[in-house]
Amino acid sequence: MKHKLSALLALAAAAAMSAGVYAADYPYGDADADKMLTASDATLVLQKVLDEKTVMPIETAVTDYMSIVNADGDEALTASDAAMIMQKVLDENVVFPIESAASDADAVFEGDIVLADGASTYSGTGGVVIDNAANKVTITAPGTYNVVGTLSNGQIIVDVEEKYTSNNVELDFNGVNITNTSGPAVYGLNGDIDISAKKGTTNTLSDGTPTEFETETAEDGTVTTTDEPDACVFSHDGLKLKGSGELTINGNYANGVSGKDEVVIQKLTLTVNSVDNAIKGSDSVTVKSGTLNLTSAEGDGIRCTKGDVIVEDGNITINGTDDGIFTKAGNIIVSGGTLDVTVIPSGTADTETYNYDGIHTKVGTIEITGGNITVKSYCDAIQAASDLTINGAAVMNITTTGAISSSNTQGGGFNFGGYAGNTTADISAKGIKSDTNLIIDGGANITVNSTDDSLHTNGTITIANADITLSAGDDGVHADSVLTINDGCTLNVTKSYEGIEAEKIYINGGELTLYSSDDNINAAGGNDGSSQGGFNTNADGYIEINGGYIYCENSVSSGDGVDSNGKIYMNGGVLLVNGPTSNGDTSIDTGDKSGDGFYYNGGTVFSVGSSGMAESPTASSGYIVTYGINGMGMGGPGGGMGGRPGQQQQGGTTGGTYGAGTQLTLADASGNVVATFTVKTTAQAVIIGSDLITAGNTYTLYSGGTYSGTLDANGYASGGTITGGTKIASGTVSAKVTALS
Repeated sequence: MKHKLSALLALAAAAAMSAGVYAADYPYGDADADKMLTASDATLVLQKVLDEKTVMPIETAVTDYMSIVNADGDEALTASDAAMIMQKVLDENVVFPIESAASDADAVFEGDIVLADGASTYSGTGGVVIDNAANKVTITAPGTYNVVGTLSNGQIIVDVEEKYTSNNVELDFNGVNITNTSGPAVYGLNGDIDISAKKGTTNTLSDGTPTEFETETAEDGTVTTTDEPDACVFSHDGLKLKGSGELTINGNYANGVSGKDEVVIQKLTLTVNSVDNAIKGSDSVTVKSGTLNLTSAEGDGIRCTKGDVIVEDGNITINGTDDGIFTKAGNIIVSGGTLDVTVIPSGTADTETYNYDGIHTKVGTIEITGGNITVKSYCDAIQAASDLTINGAAVMNITTTGAISSSNTQGGGFNFGGYAGNTTADISAKGIKSDTNLIIDGGANITVNSTDDSLHTNGTITIANADITLSAGDDGVHADSVLTINDGCTLNVTKSYEGIEAEKIYINGGELTLYSSDDNINAAGGNDGSSQGGFNTNADGYIEINGGYIYCENSVSSGDGVDSNGKIYMNGGVLLVNGPTSNGDTSIDTGDKSGDGFYYNGGTVFSVGSSGMAESPTASSGYIVTYGINGMGMGGPGGGMGGRPGQQQQGGTTGGTYGAGTQLTLADASGNVVATFTVKTTAQAVIIGSDLITAGNTYTLYSGGTYSGTLDANGYASGGTITGGTKIASGTVSAKVTALS
């Protein structure tokens, strides 16, 4: 019996070692190596102890038989090992098969893969299967694998067996060149993949059209063929591209990189050239750092189908064709880095096929809190389907080039519209656009040069602490609903059809400089398409000025300075208007049909322009003087065509005309200056309101003269004194609105 037991033990050990079995492959002491834990295992172990007649130290070799049967792990083989095995059998009350050891499931392997056509090799631990006939290397176990060499027509496959607790495989590329003419160069079937290009190395992956595509089976048993794998680097699980080296990916079939889970890029110098999307992720795409050069011939630079696109840092250059960055169902978040996106067609734009947008969400938000962002696009540069927030010290340079016509002039000298659509297709080429709400704050520095609106929202816009310069083919700033501008905002609209436009406009602070060919400020209501012949008939327009410094200048002969289809309230701040020369327009225009339009309650207003359509302000809590307003406006509907219906002004005169370069000054009887302003266009009608004007005092309007103070960049000042000059008109203030004569 003794010899029989010994023989059995020897056979068990030999079987285990010949199979390359690790000690822990047989937990609790599967002494006979039959993959079953039974009472016979306890008997075999106890017999071994009795045969040796001593407590024997256990060696640590992985194939050592003693390690296999050492159940209690105390580095000695004793009767307690047999007792533990037996107790386990009794506890389970069954004889059960042993599937795999816990230590085996937790194992992480490593080794060296040397690629060579028909002669690839592997040295190390773990599961690596090499098929040199097909030039394929398959990794079946988690771990870190050092990879070198070339496959001129081959592939690395990652397919980690389900038995492992971890499914992460790291491929350390140390000079790898893989071309596969019939599918992905790296194909992930199961397991998270980290591709790390090691420092000082250059690595290249290229794919071709797959000869086999994956299939899906429906509940009814129907089998359909998918379009996957569709990338040079394709993974069904998580995918990370990292390292201090260089990696070039050529997506000759479709996408460069495609991950069905999250895709992360970190530290790497990555170049992707693709037919379709350069980088495509499902759950998310995150760029943490690195230098990325992404080029797509027919798709997006970065695309995510279900989750967010996140840019934390790095230097990213994108040349896309459809979109630069796009997410179908998530958000786009940029907090740092340098981002340079170009989406401009090389030839004639095909807007039926491509979006040509720079940064675009289909349903989600865009949040920008930092970074240096440059976008050049044919259509919208930055477009959010939901809220768009710029809340941080981001530096942004935005350009759109879409073929937008900005003139549609008809007879009589009247301009009947700004944005007239695309010359070849109906497109949108706005600079920064939100389909809901746009918020700008936090010290952003933004420059936009757009062929359409520069800032646009179908909802509301709120601007606070930011430095913004806009040049627009249509509106500088357009909100379908409410536009609010607060302290800390510097807004410079150098060119526009209308400077700022919304149904309701609130200016609470900031410094605004507005140049336009039509209205500098327009409260019309509705969207771009709500006007009739260029004139919006919505009487809900409303402008409220509570603070800030506003300079308006009409760059052509037509267009109003400040135009509301409803009312205008001025409660504070400084408003300077160089209005139109056309008698079909005026410097301040309201559309209130009751005869109550422009309410002045405080601050400073100095407005000049043509007199043909000029309207007098409404009686209010502050004091205003006017010159050159005859009150005989055409009384057109909705404010678009002139003064309020039937509104007349007592006294006054139509006055003269004072051309560009004329300094006009309002002073009291002692020569103390209420306000002085150098005309940039033409002054026939003048409106001046100031907190310095008081009842019972006489005020005179002068041209020329010597001013004791210093004019600001727009030719305006208040305070100081004037000497000399030519008297134009004067009057004693006895009412809220006084006409000088």
